[in-house]
Amino acid sequence: MQDKLTFQDMILKHLNEPENEILAVEVNHLRTLSEENEVYFQQTKRIWNSAAETKRLQGIDVKKSVRNFRSRLDEAAYVEPKRIFRWSRVAAAAVLVLTVGFWIYSQKTTVNYIVKTTNSEIDSLLLTDGSKIILAANSTIRYPEKFTDELRPLDLLKGKAFFLIASDPKRPFEVAIGHSSVKVLGTSFNINYSATNINLSVKTGKVMFSPNRASKPSILGAGEAVNYRYTENKIELKKDENASAWFTRELRFVDMPLDEVCKQLSEYYGVNIVLHDRKLTVKKFNANFKNTSLEEALTALKETYSIKIKRQDQKIIIKSL
Repeated sequence: MQDKLTFQDMILKHLNEPENEILAVEVNHLRTLSEENEVYFQQTKRIWNSAAETKRLQGIDVKKSVRNFRSRLDEAAYVEPKRIFRWSRVAAAAVLVLTVGFWIYSQKTTVNYIVKTTNSEIDSLLLTDGSKIILAANSTIRYPEKFTDELRPLDLLKGKAFFLIASDPKRPFEVAIGHSSVKVLGTSFNINYSATNINLSVKTGKVMFSPNRASKPSILGAGEAVNYRYTENKIELKKDENASAWFTRELRFVDMPLDEVCKQLSEYYGVNIVLHDRKLTVKKFNANFKNTSLEEALTALKETYSIKIKRQDQKIIIKSL
């Protein structure tokens, strides 16, 4: 594991300066280097957030808190490095906050979570912070009944969701997707979480995407998108005009290669459209579809190109005339 004291310094500075994007990228990169680093970060973060509840600090026996904190470290079998480090006043004060905060954290009750699952229809919900979520069919999210004063966490367990996050610079909104995460302050974005991929596209603002095993997190702006194939640990930065089509009911194609058009139509309509001839893949397609049926979309393709369309088993096969 990364030297704990050095890593802790960076974590504390990061928690104290959440707006520092460069530091955030560095810390998140260190988190991906080992599972132990990630566990240590999450433990420190939870303690920091708990210590922020200043009203509960009144009347606490600090000496007792120190003993409790040290005993818990002993239980965790944490061995202090032999080197001596000179701590700044800020770091020393942070240690006291962590010490008292650990005592507070041990006294806290279990957080109650709400699990929201959709069946065959799209649904939406409004969170307590004012953020709005549109949940696709056959999707599941989990979130706490009440957000803390420091963080707004949510888990996308499966499926697709569009997030319109209320701005709150003091409380980042963080979406966990498996071992990956998306962190924002106030923005709107779309996530598609499948069995092999995580597709993230940003509509407004900026987000930081942290894959579980990738070398570095990615900061995405409005109009940018990323496809993370987590089963292969591969990331592809790209633009996706139709990421939110599942709830806007609008598809837009601008000079898009026909093979990519077929992929997006297949996903949108839940079918399997196959190009039989390789020469068709280089054709470019331009169109806007709004509340368009599959048959209407296929008719538009036939009117644009010299093709014939055949249905075979569960496939829709497109061939040249």
